[in-house]
Parts: sequence; structure tokens; C-alpha cells
Amino acid sequence: MTWIVVGTLAANLSLPANISEQCLYLIQEPPQVSAESIPEVRFELKADRLKPQIESLLFAHWDIQKVVWYADPHHVWPTDFELVERSWDVLLSKVLEPYQLRVAIHENRTAVVDYMPDAVSL
Repeated sequence: MTWIVVGTLAANLSLPANISEQCLYLIQEPPQVSAESIPEVRFELKADRLKPQIESLLFAHWDIQKVVWYADPHHVWPTDFELVERSWDVLLSKVLEPYQLRVAIHENRTAVVDYMPDAVSL
């Protein structure tokens, strides 16, 4: 299975075996979700090079052993900043988006970081 995190998209390319049990019928009331019940994830970004910060995020939260980096290793995150999101996939996409990067996460515990196909070089 390969996960691809792109901009604001994280896609898992397989469906659960019990998908019919997870679907809601039209007459059922949807579960009530409040802002307090949505778990938050947090990551401290430093005003420093982006590559080691993304790598530490991948090692810690996706159990990655090797990162293959095809993007420019000299990108810099401009300020100290705490990013708070509802999931690690969303948080990673928020870090990648301004740099037009994407990450493909593979079953063999490797991640490949490169530019979006339509990335514009400045």
C-alpha cells in the first residue's frame, strides 16, 4: 500500500474489508462531532532548514526508515511556529504545500519527497 501526501490531500489506496458496515443509511442520524472531540496533533517548526524537520516528522509518525529526497535540500521554514491540525496527514500537507512538495510513503518504510508535477520554479 502506498500513501501519498500532496498539498491538502492524503490518500490511502485501499478500502476497508467491512465497508458496507461502515456506511450510514440515509435515515440514520450522523454522529454528532464537536470541536472538542476531534483530536489534535502538534508539531513545532523552527526557523531552519525544512528537510531535517520533515524527515523527523516522517520518522516519528509514519515509522519511516529511509527518506529519498529529490527536492532542493536548502528550503528553509521562515519562523518558529507551532502547527496544530486534526491529523498527521493534514499537518504534513500544510508543511509541504508552500514548497509545492509531495511525499509518497511506501510499505517498505521508505518515503520519497519530490516536487508536485505542475510545480512552478521561482
